[in-house]
Amino acid sequence: MKKQLITATTFSSFLSTIALVLLINAVSINIAYAKDNWVLIGDKTVNFEQEEDKVEPLPFLSERKFSKIKIKCVQGTVSIKSMKVTMTDGSTKQLKTMGTLTKGMSTRTYKLPGTDKSKFDFLELQYKSWGNLTLNAAGMVKKAKVEVWGLKR
Repeated sequence: MKKQLITATTFSSFLSTIALVLLINAVSINIAYAKDNWVLIGDKTVNFEQEEDKVEPLPFLSERKFSKIKIKCVQGTVSIKSMKVTMTDGSTKQLKTMGTLTKGMSTRTYKLPGTDKSKFDFLELQYKSWGNLTLNAAGMVKKAKVEVWGLKR
């Protein structure tokens, strides 16, 4: 039986093949995630009471053409009662809610009404944060903070 020795050329060829495979894998993952152009539209901090707020796009947001939106809870726990989106062309849509969101959770994506030319105007939210001021002062429960994200057309 012949023993094969691993030569420097064979070893470098093997390493270059591994490097090429890893590079292709990394590029394909980045391309897959680059298709999602989610943009932060706005955020709200929820007090410990039932509230109704209007979330408007951040002032520096030049492009407001979105095809879908979603709401993400980044702190605390919030119970969303209702959501209604309004577009610049006047079209509106009442969105079905998922109920309670805790830190790290988000709603499903909602398709926005209107034509391709209409832009996101505002989102009306009715919600309630879980907890109270006493628990917040003790550091046990924080006020809920939600973010509204939009997917570019």
